[in-house]
Amino acid sequence: MRLRPFALAEPESVPEAVEILARLDGEARIIAGGTALVPTMRLGLVTPDRLVSLHRIPGLSGIHVDKGVLEVGAMTSLAALGRHEALRSGWPLLAQAAGRVATPAIRSTATLGGNLCYAEAASDPAPALLCLDGHVRVADSVGERVVPIGEFFTGFYETAVAPGEILTGVRVPAGPSGARSGYLKFCPRSAEDKPLIGVAALLVLDAAKRVDEIRVALAGAAPTPMRARRAEAMVTGQELTDRAIRGAADAAAGEADPLSDLMGSAGYRREMIRVWVRRLLTALRDGQASP
Repeated sequence: MRLRPFALAEPESVPEAVEILARLDGEARIIAGGTALVPTMRLGLVTPDRLVSLHRIPGLSGIHVDKGVLEVGAMTSLAALGRHEALRSGWPLLAQAAGRVATPAIRSTATLGGNLCYAEAASDPAPALLCLDGHVRVADSVGERVVPIGEFFTGFYETAVAPGEILTGVRVPAGPSGARSGYLKFCPRSAEDKPLIGVAALLVLDAAKRVDEIRVALAGAAPTPMRARRAEAMVTGQELTDRAIRGAADAAAGEADPLSDLMGSAGYRREMIRVWVRRLLTALRDGQASP
């Protein structure tokens, strides 16, 4: 389907972009990489009168580490995240998840900010950021506020970004010492598809091999990306035996609220949550990079 006509604005600052968004002459949408927005426009699902491009705004892209905290600009491509040495060494979970999104061509165009604002329940980076306790920076005409990633996804394809606000960056603290982490996605149709189920986990074992800290997050398991907190609570302080891992996987499946769609039923998704949580936790316990 051909795109219907629209105006294109290319502001050179965040306040200018916010001012353009606030105009009352039709619907406006922000465009970053466009890998999600343009296909939905072609399908006629959204028909904006004006697109506001962020490409000319300085400071919205780049990867920096300041006092042990990772700062990622909203316009940073997922490909850059996946190959950046600082992420691969200090935040490997985020690098791994970003490197699993779709195809190399899409990753080179798609941005972290665009991925998060699209609020796809089956996002790859989102569960990694949930495990890493990331924060999202959002700006408007007055200033900037910071939203914990756990409060950012508010509903089905909905976020905490209010009208007139722009996501400007993501802040990720350093992970706990000695943490093991990994991300797995199950794509029954194609390895380059969005996951039917995605599982991210971060695990810290004490000297006695008991669980000192654990974070488990799921994609495709509810209307939004989610932390599996019942599963985490079930094994915290316990030895991570096969039985304990099966219990955590059952708990994760039980607290999930999956939807049925063309990729699979809600019941099938629950079973896959059990399978992939069990596989990932077993691999991390045994010191494997991936199953």
